[in-house]
Formats: sequence, structure tokens, C-alpha cells
Amino acid sequence: MKQRPGPTPEVLIAVGEVGRELAAAGPLEARLGGALRVLERRLGAGRSVVYMANGDERSLSVAASHGLDPDAFRPRYSAGAAGRVAATNQPVVVPVLRHDPMALSEIADLSRWSDIGWNLVAVPVSARGRSVGVLSAYFRHRDPTGFGERLGVLDVVAGLIGKTLKEEETRPETDAAMSDAAALRNGATQFEYANMIGESGVMRQIYEQVSQVARTNATALLRGESGTGKELVARAIHQNSPRAAQPFIKVNCAALPESLFESELFGHERGAFTGAHARKKGRFELAQGGTLFLDEIGELPMTTQAKLLRVLQFREFERLGGTETLRPDVRIVAATNVDIERAVASGTFREDLYYRINIFTITLPPLRDRPQDIPALAEYFMRKFTAEHQRKIGRISTAAMDLLSRQPFPGNVRELENVIERAVVVCKGSVIQESDLPEAFRVAAAGKEKLTLVEAVERLERQLIEEALEAEAGSLVGAARALGTTERVVRYKVGKLGIATKRFRR
Repeated sequence: MKQRPGPTPEVLIAVGEVGRELAAAGPLEARLGGALRVLERRLGAGRSVVYMANGDERSLSVAASHGLDPDAFRPRYSAGAAGRVAATNQPVVVPVLRHDPMALSEIADLSRWSDIGWNLVAVPVSARGRSVGVLSAYFRHRDPTGFGERLGVLDVVAGLIGKTLKEEETRPETDAAMSDAAALRNGATQFEYANMIGESGVMRQIYEQVSQVARTNATALLRGESGTGKELVARAIHQNSPRAAQPFIKVNCAALPESLFESELFGHERGAFTGAHARKKGRFELAQGGTLFLDEIGELPMTTQAKLLRVLQFREFERLGGTETLRPDVRIVAATNVDIERAVASGTFREDLYYRINIFTITLPPLRDRPQDIPALAEYFMRKFTAEHQRKIGRISTAAMDLLSRQPFPGNVRELENVIERAVVVCKGSVIQESDLPEAFRVAAAGKEKLTLVEAVERLERQLIEEALEAEAGSLVGAARALGTTERVVRYKVGKLGIATKRFRR
């Protein structure tokens, strides 16, 4: 009997990448979107969508989509392909989309589906033994073959999505991390993952490391230049940990005077010193059950390091002027932008403290080492400040984005954020142009050495492809047609040049 072939390496890679995307730090919608992007990159699913289903209310809603905006889909429970999958908990395969009224009924704008023979595979998403959603993937193949393999892969992916949704249901809702107890009492604000935006290899590694350490109680040490987002990574570790419902307390070690260090960290009793009119809880007590973030720990004076080491080593302390021994249940995350090994060698940082905090290290890359993430970050900040300053700005021009992508950004993401906010403020139209960026950027770009032939060709290719994507609302098929080439060529160039196609979608 002929043995049935196993899954191809491409399929195994796709499933592995989907798992990493779903396990990464960030909002659920962003993680689902990352998983759907893998389906296009690895399996050719040019458009895909995850629906959330509610059997009691007989409703379907879009949780995440790729290739088209969420409003391009109009799902209905029990009707259409996705509706039937949700109602019956059975997969549906549509070999030729335009020949099936049932499948077409859940698409809002049919004109964008007539360029090629699309087909559809939709599978149920289950959690806790019940159907909670639908995964629909649209493939751009004229020859409707290989449905068996696609169905099998999507079934595995749907299982991973269902597991993620199950974990999301059981995760306690969290207050946003505040820096002191008063802020915690005053309410919560949504946590922003701005500095963790990016799909570069180094950022994917950061997401995986955050996921690994978050579910443990291990002390984490975050290293990186100023402005790379160490505090945001610390918050991501906290909010993806079992301690998420408890406080996140930040201590800026560089800004804390040595004379106040003991009182601030460990608290004091009434009468402990002049001006101590009442008992005060320290940061360790405020962080009880949660996470204590020691920012710029490399700046601590030696005498202060000894006091901190004792607490980390024995997990106990007394308030200043007190006799009661307190034993905090606190997870420590430390951060530094200094060369701490050199500080140890020079005698300005205690070696034993270094070993106490250097359990799990995450090194955040400077922005100049991940320029392919600049467009996504710039778009995020543009939307943020457009809303904040009530401006009507729709996008950043290709020329301006190219100029941003060529900057070294010594201030890293924080500098990019400031540059985009300024551009939003000074922009006179609906598109941010080169003239809206700092003059120093334009002068530096003009003063650079001449490009090599390869660099000049790549720059021209990038410009032409981005202009075509812009005109075609991010469609690779449309861009290929406009450029007089094939979709495969455009897809290869997009990947090689690190072009983020989603920023062109409307």
C-alpha cells in the first residue's frame, strides 16, 4: 500500500511561524494579523480573515483580516461560507469563488475579486470544545488543486488560533501599568506597543524572548541604547505574565537621590527621620504580587547597590526605622544602557549584583539595525499624532518615507516619534512630504556619497513598486499589472526590499 506523503517543509515552517506569531507579545488583533500574513507568505493565501462567532446571538464579526480591510467582509451567521462553517462546525471549500453565490454573499465589494480565479477554504476555530470562530483563506490559483493539503494546514492553524483564544479568555484583565499606587487607583489607560512594532528578524527574536520569559518568574535584564523601548518591553513582560493583574511599578535609578533610595524602595516608619510624619510604603511593597522595573540600574551608586543586593538575595527587608521583616513577592525586571560588563571590570558595578540580575537578558536593537521597521513605526506614529492633534493626514509620501528609512536615528524610536509628531504639526496638506521633515535630514541625505549601481537600482525599484502599490491600494496583483510584470516578481522584490505592503491598503 502506497504510503501517504507527510507535510512538506514549507507547511511545517508555516505552522511554526504561525505559532510564533500567536505567542508573541502584543494585542490579539495584531497577533492574529501576523498569523494571517504567514498564510500569504508561506501558502499563498492572498486574502484571509478570522471571524469571531457567537452561537447564542447567531452573530459573526471580523477579529482580524489580511489583504483587505475588515469592512470588506460582511459575514452573516448560517449564511455564506463562513456563516455555514460557524453554524455547522464543518469546513467549506469553494473551488471557484465567482461561481458560488453563497461565498460571494459575504464579500462587500465584488469588483476587487474579478481579476483572477480565487478559491476559498474556510475552517472552524474551536476553543473549549465549542466553535468560537471561522478562519477563511482565499487563494489566487486558477487551478483549484491541492485543497486537501490546504484544508489540513488551515485546520492546524485554526487549532492554534483556538488555543490562543482560549488562553485570552482565561487571562485576567489588567490595569495599565502605572508608576505608583495613586496612579493605579485613578484608573487604567491602554498599553501601547509602539516600540514593539516591526517584523524584522531581530524584532521577531525579541517577541519570542518576551514570550519565553513572561510566563516565568525569572529576573530579566533589558539592555539597549536610550530610546529603544526598554520600558515597553518590561511592560510587555509584565502584561503577558501571570502577574498581569497586579501592579507594575517603575523606579528610575538614575533619578533617585542616594539619600532617598532606601526610603523610596523600602519605605519608612513614622519618625524614622525628620519630616517622616507617617508610615510610607516603599516601591517593593507597592509592587507586591506584581513587577518592579528598575530602570537605569547601571547608574546606581556602589553603596546603594549593596542595599539592593541584600533584598534580591534574601528576599526580605525592613522599612527604614522599622523592625518588622517584610518578604516581598515581586518579579524584578532591570534595564540599563551602559556597558555593564565594563562597569564590573572597572569596579563601578558590583559583580555579585550583576549575576543576580543577569538571569535572562534581552538586548534591544537600535533603530539603525532594523531600518525595515521604520515605515511601520512611522505610520503608527502618524496615526497616533493625527488623532491627537486632530489633523486630516492620510499617509506619508514615498519620498518622505524613503528619506526616513535612510536616517541613522541616534535617538532611536523616541527620536522617530518626535520627528513624526513635528511633521504632523507642520504638514500643510493631507500627505506628509519631504519638506515636512527636519532640514538636517535633507541636508544629510544630500551630502552623502554617490550611490553604487546596485543601490541606485534598488532605490528606483523601491520607488516604482511603492508608487504602484499606492495606486493599487496595496494589491500585489494590481501592482504587478501596473508595472508590466508578474505577481511573483513583485512579491520577491517586496520581500527583498522590506516593503510593508499593508501601509498602502485603504
